[in-house]
Amino acid sequence: MKKKRQILLFMLLASALVFTACGKKEEADSSSQQETASQETESTEEQITEETGDIGASEEEVETEENENSVEENAAENGLENVPFTVDITDNLIGERGMVIGNTSTSDGYSGIIEIYLAEELIEKAAETIEVGKTYIFTVQPMMTMSIPPQTTAVDFVEASQEDIQYLEEIRKTISNFKDCMESYQNMSLEEIIGDANFNYALWTQEEITEFIEFIGEKGYTDDSEVKSYVATRENLSGSISGASTAD
Repeated sequence: MKKKRQILLFMLLASALVFTACGKKEEADSSSQQETASQETESTEEQITEETGDIGASEEEVETEENENSVEENAAENGLENVPFTVDITDNLIGERGMVIGNTSTSDGYSGIIEIYLAEELIEKAAETIEVGKTYIFTVQPMMTMSIPPQTTAVDFVEASQEDIQYLEEIRKTISNFKDCMESYQNMSLEEIIGDANFNYALWTQEEITEFIEFIGEKGYTDDSEVKSYVATRENLSGSISGASTAD
């Protein structure tokens, strides 16, 4: 904040000097007055530079600091609170990108694939704790990107209990689009079915996922098929279409 005040001070002083110099030039056209204004400007700029250091660097530091705090500040201004998401982990990219990917469902909020970046203070704990195929409750900042899938930042997490997982399944029973998807799949090719299901299955219950796996098996799907299916029950999760797309 001190650097920001100094930059504002510089801008105000610089503006005042410009107006003063212009004013003097309009009032009188003598070279001595112009030289005096120029000397005053240089003297003031030198003094400000000594106090603040390199102005460009200061502006960059302030911009970085503001960007880092923008999410929390915007949330605070709008009275928003951190949000819990119960997530089945499909991809652990903590070592490479400081993030995890998983499937979440909520009764009155976002449901689907979600990418969660971990706050710096969580990285070490998460690297030692989080496993693919397990379920965790992440407390995330209330601002999410509009990307597909959306991205957010976790400030805390705990492993989900069996009660938490059961509640997650109850939510999926109410929001699942499985029946509608299966109706559509009757008139689609196997590749089209898999491509669609790779995004939609995050909303399905474990029983529905098992039914789907049997369905594509009957359609001729194997592990060697050209299009890979990432649809799997919780204990068999081993990646996602989003995780594959973010791989280097």
